[in-house]
Amino acid sequence: MGRIAPVPQLVILTGPIAAGKNTVADLLTEHLTGRGRTVVVADVDDVAAMVGPPGAAAAGLWFAAHEAHGALVGQWMRSSVDYVVVVGPIYSAEEQDALTRTLRDGVLVSWFVIDAPVAVTFARAEADPTRGLSRDPVFHHAAHARFRDLLPLIPQHVRFDSEDLAAAEIAAAIADLVDA
Repeated sequence: MGRIAPVPQLVILTGPIAAGKNTVADLLTEHLTGRGRTVVVADVDDVAAMVGPPGAAAAGLWFAAHEAHGALVGQWMRSSVDYVVVVGPIYSAEEQDALTRTLRDGVLVSWFVIDAPVAVTFARAEADPTRGLSRDPVFHHAAHARFRDLLPLIPQHVRFDSEDLAAAEIAAAIADLVDA
């Protein structure tokens, strides 16, 4: 009888723009790989960026980017990695379904919300010259309001406030929770 490969664990980091999701994902990856684990990070924004200018959102392809991202994650979840870390705005039931519909049965999914007030996230976005649309106050505030409106629909095992906790603290806590 053949050995059945273990199913990777899916770790989802979601929250508003500039809450620190990518920073936490990078530090979480360091923690887990330091423990000898293999990690893939799949950011929905990276998939959306595959649509050339004007971009997935402006081209009306934002949800298609979510579907493509879900297919990518589903494929990684069939590999031999230990963890697939998903980063992005996965708020609505439709976005959650696009992410999870291709998953095999028995997948362990952990949802973590990394949050901060809009005044904090906008100041972070403004201070980061590499950010694009998230530095626009109208876009940023609208995106943050959408997150707040949909927050009750987002599954969450733990919610972290990145105004009060450093990214390194959040990443260490998540690593301990998922790698227990």
